[in-house]
Amino acid sequence: MKASHGPRSHSLPHSLLHSLRARLLVFLLASILVAALVQGVVAYRSTLQQTDQIFDAQLVSTATSLTAGDGLLSATPMPTGDVAPADDLIIQIWTASGARLFKSRTGKLLPDPVVLGFSNVRVDTSTYRVYAVASPFQVTQVAQDMKVRKDTARALALRTVGPIAAAAPLLMLVVWFVVGASLRPLRRTRAELAARQPEALDAVDESGLPDEILPLVRELNLLLDRTRHAFALQKRFVGDAAHELRSPLAALRLQLQALQRPGDAQAHQVALGRLATGIERASRLIEQLLSMARHDAATDTLPAQGVDLAEVARQAIADVLPEANAREMDIGMEGLPQAWVRGNGDALGLLMRNLLDNAIKYTPRGGRIDIILETAPTGARLLVDDSGPGVPAEERERVFDRFYRLANHDEVGSGLGLSIVRAIAERHGASVRLEQAPVLGGLRVQVDFPRPDASITASSPADATLP
Repeated sequence: MKASHGPRSHSLPHSLLHSLRARLLVFLLASILVAALVQGVVAYRSTLQQTDQIFDAQLVSTATSLTAGDGLLSATPMPTGDVAPADDLIIQIWTASGARLFKSRTGKLLPDPVVLGFSNVRVDTSTYRVYAVASPFQVTQVAQDMKVRKDTARALALRTVGPIAAAAPLLMLVVWFVVGASLRPLRRTRAELAARQPEALDAVDESGLPDEILPLVRELNLLLDRTRHAFALQKRFVGDAAHELRSPLAALRLQLQALQRPGDAQAHQVALGRLATGIERASRLIEQLLSMARHDAATDTLPAQGVDLAEVARQAIADVLPEANAREMDIGMEGLPQAWVRGNGDALGLLMRNLLDNAIKYTPRGGRIDIILETAPTGARLLVDDSGPGVPAEERERVFDRFYRLANHDEVGSGLGLSIVRAIAERHGASVRLEQAPVLGGLRVQVDFPRPDASITASSPADATLP
């Protein structure tokens, strides 16, 4: 039975391909090895060449010194004794007529004819490097065995390459250590993230990280911050929903129990009416909770598009008109025929509907609501006036808090309408303030929008009235 090595054989190349440490080590160590080989080859060949030049210079120097002066015509031949070492120079001196005056003790004769300058001469099984120089009295030949030259040159070359060969492994160890030390912050970050609990969304430690990895960790920290903010909003939404839906659901349960009891038809009709009112209130509360959660989670970036506040107001009036007619209210609109701002049309529509819903809810039957669009020093201004009881001056800032309700009003609301209005306005760079309506005497909600960009202005219709 043969064991299968398939997965292991695939895992090693895969890990090398996707491991930054492995890729760095393979590339750097291979580069060091190749550089050492190239340097060693170049140094070896250069040393061989330089050694040949030194030996040739030695031949020239020896031959020149033997030829200087009046020559060796009167010199007596050197006695032949023991054979000299193999690496001795072979020296032969000839007269101008061709008679040999001197030869070295190696006992080897260089063949005729004599070639002046450098030449390679083969004698028996050996090859010699020969240099011959002539003077008026003699011809001098100096030769050296090529094997001796090559052995000596090779020994010198190897001595030159030796330090390179010894330094390469040392350099590889240094690179191995440096790469490991450089990647240690990454291993620390990985270990920190691996040890975290799922609910831990704190920022990752950025200290000691290299510049190449620091932007990635910073983006990760920004993502963790956004996730933490989203979880906080979700937790807040769940808490708000649980808190605010408790009372409507309890009221619905009571009305349902009243319907289940035996009784007359009139009591059932009253219970049905209260049940319908409770369902409507719960639906409205859920809608406003979802709207608040949606705008809490929205980003700060708005689309670069123009929105006509007049068109948004007309659409909002059409949406709330059935409820206003049921309460015999008059809704009017005056001021600029068009007012362009930069923003999101759906969000601004929700802002306008919340303002109108709030005005309808707290204005007595048969009352009046006015929507006014006008130009402000900073841009467009939206005014919503009603003939209701208004809001006391000391309460005008608190009504923007979530779930805050005025105690002196008969109508029971969710306390989210004006909070949603302010959240949407702030996303659009607008400001919201409450005043007393100068004509109708009730509440005036004033929303000042910033002037739109030139690109928004250019993309608006030609007949638009721009603040």
